[in-house]
Amino acid sequence: MSPRKAGDRAGALARIRRVIASVPRGRVITYGWAAEAAGYPRSPRLTVHALRHAEGLPWHRVVAAGGRIALPGVEGQEQRLRLTLEGVSFRGPRVRIDRHGWIPRARTGRLRGARPPRRARPAT
Repeated sequence: MSPRKAGDRAGALARIRRVIASVPRGRVITYGWAAEAAGYPRSPRLTVHALRHAEGLPWHRVVAAGGRIALPGVEGQEQRLRLTLEGVSFRGPRVRIDRHGWIPRARTGRLRGARPPRRARPAT
């Protein structure tokens, strides 16, 4: 499902922004997961467009596939700093998506191809 008309596109961007706004502190979502949760599977670029001119969204909680920070230079450094301040851990240059990934329930059902993050075992 891809929004082809201007009105459809505006609605799609609004739905993706709502998904991004709901990402909890200390968690991250990928561009693809955000688009799919809004009802647009295989449309991660829509998430990029949704973030481009939006204000007040937790933009730093959106990462590329595999936990990679896609922003170059200073913006990428700021994103990493903001995530670190929220308690997000990294393995090298990537977010530990297995610990901090957040997958909302998709509008179209379960997210295809997305593995839910593993939960830490309680200490015994």
